[in-house]
Amino acid sequence: METKFAPAERSSYFDIIQSNISLDKITYLNEIFCSLSFIFCILNENRQIVYTNDILMKTLEVEDVEQVLGQRFGEAINCRFSFEEKGGCGTSEHCRYCGAVNSMLECQKTGVKTTKECRIRRIVKGSEDFLDVEVTATPFVHENSTYTIFSLVDITDRKRRAIIEKIFFHDVLNVASGLQGFFEIFDSIEKDEQKEFIEMGASLCQQIIDEIGMQRLLTQAENEKLKVDYQIIESLAFIKQIANELQFLSVAKGKNIVVDEDSANIRLESDPTLLRRVLNNMVKNALEASNEGETVTLNAIQIGSQVKFSVHNPKFIPRDVEMQVFMRSFSTKGTQRGLGTYSMKILGEKHLGGVVDFETSVNKGTTFFISLKEK
Repeated sequence: METKFAPAERSSYFDIIQSNISLDKITYLNEIFCSLSFIFCILNENRQIVYTNDILMKTLEVEDVEQVLGQRFGEAINCRFSFEEKGGCGTSEHCRYCGAVNSMLECQKTGVKTTKECRIRRIVKGSEDFLDVEVTATPFVHENSTYTIFSLVDITDRKRRAIIEKIFFHDVLNVASGLQGFFEIFDSIEKDEQKEFIEMGASLCQQIIDEIGMQRLLTQAENEKLKVDYQIIESLAFIKQIANELQFLSVAKGKNIVVDEDSANIRLESDPTLLRRVLNNMVKNALEASNEGETVTLNAIQIGSQVKFSVHNPKFIPRDVEMQVFMRSFSTKGTQRGLGTYSMKILGEKHLGGVVDFETSVNKGTTFFISLKEK
């Protein structure tokens, strides 16, 4: 069977059951596994589950262990990439960057306990759920058969706190320091230049408000407490306002933010606050990817019953980054970042009911977009 990463071969269901029966004979194994407060399972040489504790079954909301036996871990938790290839979990291109699969393979290859962080996008009741987890794979031999003890600890809250601390203790502090410096030199500025500086100061204040507001919205969205306030939006005026507001960002210095001259003026019903957050993040990401002198372009077009808002920049996203773009906590800008593209997905799809995605190529650069149904 073909694969784009890990081996696709599987053991027969008969072999799976035989392994389960053999492992179940180990004294106190079930009691030990079920005493643990996190997911624990045993995998065979083909990365299939042959034994598990009740935490995994409770997480998956299944009562019969036979519903889990023989599945690979990504298939069991319904990872959105585990069914992209016929070989299942571990065999898609996305799996190359999965901490869970890589920990299993490294453990099998070296015979040494391996721990990695892993970002998981899984489908739960028809919508995407994002997890940050720490996975550990440990070699285990029983009755001349080699197994892997695989455990998973949810570190979502820990990662989220680290990101928020980064934003509030670093990013917001930097903007506040810039605002302080602005006021310190304001009196020495010529009067004919003060208007421009006032606009810059207002932009710095808005950046602080935006950072705090973004975290508040994400917290509400993840806790299912975010209320969507639908209003009539005129697309052209909307993206022009965004372009004007963001031109004073520090990351926009020396770069151009323009609205495509072919943009359409379409009336649609959506939540202007949430849509603005999505597009703001698209523009900020585009600016961070662009060099001085380059242009970021906003556009709005109608395709059938859909209204497509897009943000383009001339840079190409490498394949390894492309495979991980919407993962929570993933960022090309260092550790303790990575809520920008994730927030686009959460707000744009889960709450606005749109489709958020991107296209990238060496010749055409990168375009992030959100498509919304016209109401």
